[in-house]
Amino acid sequence: MGKSDSRLSADAVSSTTSARPSSESPASDLSDSPPPSSSKSPPPRRTFMSALARLELPLDFKTAMSQWWNAPSLDVTERTVLSFLPFFPTPDATRKAESKMIELSKGRSLNEFEVTRLTEPVDEELVVLHGYGAGLAFFYRNFDGLSQLPGWRLHALDLLGYGRSSRPKFKIRAKDKHEAVHASENWFIDSLEEWREKKGIEKFTLMAHSMGGYIGVAYALRHPERIKKLILVSPAGVPRDPWIVHEDEAHPPSSALGSEFTSTQADTTKHSTRAVDKRQTELKRPMPNWLVFLWERHVSPFSFVRYSGPLGPQLVSLWTSHRFSTLPTDEANALHQYVLGLFTSRGSGEYAITRLLAPGAYARIALLDRINELKIPTLWMYGENDWMDIKAGAKAARQMRANGVDSKCVVIEKAGHHLYLDNPHDFNDAVVEALRQPA
Repeated sequence: MGKSDSRLSADAVSSTTSARPSSESPASDLSDSPPPSSSKSPPPRRTFMSALARLELPLDFKTAMSQWWNAPSLDVTERTVLSFLPFFPTPDATRKAESKMIELSKGRSLNEFEVTRLTEPVDEELVVLHGYGAGLAFFYRNFDGLSQLPGWRLHALDLLGYGRSSRPKFKIRAKDKHEAVHASENWFIDSLEEWREKKGIEKFTLMAHSMGGYIGVAYALRHPERIKKLILVSPAGVPRDPWIVHEDEAHPPSSALGSEFTSTQADTTKHSTRAVDKRQTELKRPMPNWLVFLWERHVSPFSFVRYSGPLGPQLVSLWTSHRFSTLPTDEANALHQYVLGLFTSRGSGEYAITRLLAPGAYARIALLDRINELKIPTLWMYGENDWMDIKAGAKAARQMRANGVDSKCVVIEKAGHHLYLDNPHDFNDAVVEALRQPA
């Protein structure tokens, strides 16, 4: 498919009406009220565990037990995924790739996958950040295409507290919600800045996905002199929460987040003829009260996987069997093992999300209210079946252009929230085109 067929412009997106996501899914059983009972006794109460018991688990218990008992280390599963690249672990004629652990202060470290071209000097640096619960190997379908641009060196990082980076205890003592937001952002920003200093990189282009995109904007606002361009891939935290007028006003949280766990890759890679706002409206539903309760008490969803023993691989397979459903079997299996390792590693950076985002995945301080300070050329990217608010990205691009900053929003067809994974060809083309443009 040509570039003109695979992308929608910001103007096309901005013509839609404001909307947010949600289709029916098994998860809706957790919050739907049961039908009225004809008997006088009250109907049985639906709980998380009763809903879980009704789920059809893609992984049988014997296989799950084996995966739990014989789980390979995270460095092994990461290496297995990255080994699908044509230049790792053995270099090809033009590129070499290395996994590095960059030591920082206070016993911290960041895991890095660096791809260097061998045929010309390095003129430009591209830094890649993953999203919530993910790791750098999620971009394995992009490293080949993005590293073919002459003069560029690529650095994919595991954020502090994620992947194979160190996982220090996440401590935020601030009680005020806004202070907690800035303290949580600084937890990541400080480690990224120290990594940059250790590497001796003066300026770089930053490409970041989902929560990584939110962190990327926060970094750029604090260190604008270090960023040449921003490429924000379905970033979290862009729109304002439509229910909130005042910070402490009670509101019914709602979100499209559930579609991340219920939509299959086959669903997200289909081309839709419906308008963007129509698709996203259908994805929206109220958050169940039990989830709001856990969110506000900073309970990590991955803790359920960690403490479920041999049931853990089965719980993980509920997501991986959907998310990687169109990939070749060997790649899907490798990613499942990698994700299992990510989800069961010690909890750390994941606890930031409930400080940064309110229930419903709206930012406690929306990026739309902060980007007027951003003077860096920025590309906003979404998948056409994205559960993130595409229109908010288009609005952000217009807002930046009104301030004299080069910014645009593109939508990649046949892709969802993980557009880099769903449609890597068109995604890579769009990113390379942006990298070629002068800053």
